[in-house]
Amino acid sequence: MLKKRVLLFIAVCFLNGFNRLNSQETIKTMFYNLLNFSEAPPTDRADILNNILATYQPDIFMVAELQSPADRDLILNNSFNYTGQNITAAPFVFNTSGFASLNQLVFYDDDKMTLISSTQIQTNIRDINHYKFELSTNQNEILDVFVAHFKAAQGDENVQERLAEANAFINYASNNLTSNSNVIFGGDFNFYTAQEPAFQTILFGTQSLSFLDPINRMGDWNSNFNFQDVHTQSTRLSNNSFDNFGAGGGLDDRFDFIFISDNLTSDSNPIRYAEGSYKAYGNNANCYNDNINFSNCTGTFSQSLRDLLYDMSDHLPVVMNLEIDSNFLASQQFQLNNSVSFLEGNLVSERLQLQFNDNVIGKKLRIYNQLGQLVKLHTIESNIESLDIESFNNGFFFLKIEHLDGALKFIKNQ
Repeated sequence: MLKKRVLLFIAVCFLNGFNRLNSQETIKTMFYNLLNFSEAPPTDRADILNNILATYQPDIFMVAELQSPADRDLILNNSFNYTGQNITAAPFVFNTSGFASLNQLVFYDDDKMTLISSTQIQTNIRDINHYKFELSTNQNEILDVFVAHFKAAQGDENVQERLAEANAFINYASNNLTSNSNVIFGGDFNFYTAQEPAFQTILFGTQSLSFLDPINRMGDWNSNFNFQDVHTQSTRLSNNSFDNFGAGGGLDDRFDFIFISDNLTSDSNPIRYAEGSYKAYGNNANCYNDNINFSNCTGTFSQSLRDLLYDMSDHLPVVMNLEIDSNFLASQQFQLNNSVSFLEGNLVSERLQLQFNDNVIGKKLRIYNQLGQLVKLHTIESNIESLDIESFNNGFFFLKIEHLDGALKFIKNQ
């Protein structure tokens, strides 16, 4: 009898593990400093980016050095032609910190997740952008995505600026995240060593949430041959052929990272870092102080990909996968404008009168302001509903329903 019980226990454990493996889904993430996009040469970089992304196909694509909304649209219209994924972008917000003219943004697969809110954390140099996503699964897991571009260059003053930026992030995280928050923090951090105070501040985290370098490669990265496999800048020995945009000097710095909250390494967490998936994308670990497309830098990443990376930016992308236990829901075959309509027009003063089709009953409706900030969350309960918006400021607002493409605009005008 005891033997049968032991065998039954083993069988149950095996089946539970098999079912978990069977239902496991992947979210592919990438951070990429696009280098003064789209001003810097060559002029066909949107197409070059399309060919780079086609080799990895990220679900979450975090970027730095995007210059304008027109450049966001250039990427949306030209850099995802390789896929049938429903890729969209978060609202573009110009930097509100200092006078820096380069901006961060995230592009994402709208079939796999819904953007709940976007917020800017102000610093002395550049905003840190926070995007909160709800995954399109039965469990509706929440994923917090941060994107940053810290102060560049060596020297005590720049080290202190980076520390101030790291402190701004940690202060915000302390007030807005919990020990259960699932967080990825991608960016060009311009760290030269793991001993830098800003790096240590991020790792130490908040009282309830600490952060990790997924590959735990601590040390002095700058001009250090022992870290040639994780270096991300510069892809070029010289910037002379690129109108002096970006840096030269060859591949010898680890500036680009994707940090994760420590709970993403727990087997019991519904979202987890996929062990071994973190890469300096395009780095074959044999191109120290050289062009990324040098013919001797052979390995996993092809010559054709490395040629594209050389032309695109002075940085390499960083990539990382997340695993989730839930299955993504089948994409809805409904458009938003076929599922909801304004009963009294889209010029509104106190109450928003809406009519819904049956297919959206029970779904979440979100209203965003012009900055992309969530101002109202509502669960649709009937075919006709009246929403109180009297407290809204005057201006444009956008209405979205989970898992449906598109947004409807209305105007609050007292």
